[in-house]
Amino acid sequence: MLNPQRQHLVEGSHWVSPVDFEPEVTDGFDFPEPLRVIDSTLRKTLFTAGHATSRLGFQRIAEALVDLGIEDESININWSGATHPGPQEWALLEAIVEGGFPFRLNVYTDTLLSNGRDHQPVSARQTVGELAAAGVRIAAPGILEAPDDAAQARQIEELEEYFEYAAQAGLETTITLAQVGRRDFGRMVTMVDHAVRLGATRLDLMDSTSSLTPEAMKVFVRRFRAALAREVPLTMHVHDEFGLATAGAIAAATAGAAPDVAMNGMSYRCGFAPLEEVVLALETLYGVDTGINLGRIQHVARVVERESGVELPALKPLTGRYAYLKNMPGDVAAAISQGQHAFPPISHGLVPSALGQELTWVWSGLSSEGMVRALAAHEGVDVTTDEVLVLRRAMDATVAAVPRYPRWLTAAQATARFHELLAGLRTPRTREELRAALAFANQHEPWIEAALVDADTAALIQNAWNAVSMIEDLPSMLAHCNPLGEAVPDDSARSKASAAEEAGVGEAPEITKLAAEYERRFGFRFVLATTGLGPDDVLARLHTRLAGGAEAELETARRELRTIIDNRLIARLT
Repeated sequence: MLNPQRQHLVEGSHWVSPVDFEPEVTDGFDFPEPLRVIDSTLRKTLFTAGHATSRLGFQRIAEALVDLGIEDESININWSGATHPGPQEWALLEAIVEGGFPFRLNVYTDTLLSNGRDHQPVSARQTVGELAAAGVRIAAPGILEAPDDAAQARQIEELEEYFEYAAQAGLETTITLAQVGRRDFGRMVTMVDHAVRLGATRLDLMDSTSSLTPEAMKVFVRRFRAALAREVPLTMHVHDEFGLATAGAIAAATAGAAPDVAMNGMSYRCGFAPLEEVVLALETLYGVDTGINLGRIQHVARVVERESGVELPALKPLTGRYAYLKNMPGDVAAAISQGQHAFPPISHGLVPSALGQELTWVWSGLSSEGMVRALAAHEGVDVTTDEVLVLRRAMDATVAAVPRYPRWLTAAQATARFHELLAGLRTPRTREELRAALAFANQHEPWIEAALVDADTAALIQNAWNAVSMIEDLPSMLAHCNPLGEAVPDDSARSKASAAEEAGVGEAPEITKLAAEYERRFGFRFVLATTGLGPDDVLARLHTRLAGGAEAELETARRELRTIIDNRLIARLT
């Protein structure tokens, strides 16, 4: 159990709000004792459109669920008006029975009970016999809402007959109730009370189309329990049409109904209450023992993903790859400095190891000098102020050059790039080599003279960056840039660099035309750092800048030119 003392802060585990455990919040809670989830991962995986799970795949998922600590599993067998059950559902039943898994297997079947008026071609007696012969030990008739009093009376007779058949076959019975939030409450209670008197051992409630808000869920479950003639274990099944499946399942648990869940939220439509979210919330935020092996959650999530072929969404809470992936500058610096066992958890309430996750970080479009310093310290390298400034921009430029999602450097890639850049910056170079690098970036002689210093490479690059800000005759410096979209006639290194920078733009006559219009209007060349940009981005920037004023545009051009020069110097000197 993760939080047996119901504490908001446990060193090495979690840190949440103390308000979660104040009496004003907890006094109304009435969790089942013990609280054990009923799992529907197998049937919900089968029901997920397009899944590619094999018979062995379902058995591997079942093995993982046993490892997780699942004690109750639920599947469906539907005849759906035919004279034989759905072949895929029956194959799943066979695979699970064949595997001999230790969980209790609850099997809902649509031919065990009618609505009192409309009947399937297969009788309850025949269905009970087929289920028992297949190795089923727990059957679940679904009590549908009867259309009128006469139909309900016939339905009660059918229910009594079913229990006779079940007793003869040695089957335990649970009851399934669909659409509980939308049906006639009095009729429903009448039927379930009769089922309980006949021997039903559990009532599985289903808010089939997410009709209950979390607040209404609590009221409904309490009202339902209070209306029953005799207390019997309840479960609640919640879909995710409004993104409230987790909240609804937890609300039901606080009122006394164990949550029905599926790993990764597998199911049709919008998905189901995800096991991992419900369990981790109950354990951490409510201090409830769910009996689940929390450290295996991430493993089971990946098993279901692998065997079903349904990808785990990157932004999935807790188990998605972004859950413990750090990209915000402060978080990255902390992740590099503190590592896997950081506490308090970095931008999270729960340490990743609690559910088998790992802390990771990436260098994305957001960065800081603090990230450079943290990485340098982690690698045991001392860096100068100039090196820190240049390394940050060089790392950012590397990310900007990534052509598509995910536009980032992994921790391993970022570390390798850091060392590569640092080695380049620390390679001794002559004054002539440094001058040639400056001329490669821009051939404006006054700027070259201002930028050229007898110092190391990082200092030169930083000085060149600063020198762009000092140039008074910026239009003359801009004139050394190739017109955007026009090919450079020679085969020089500068022309190749220009072509590489504009690789994503391609041939776009409209861009060339607008860039020429810009130059006629403002009297200086249009420049834009195009690395990583496509033609639509460039066109949008052109239109925006054509609408600006000349003075503001000159400063915009200065910023863009500084970035272009910086990228070229870094590429040349590292």
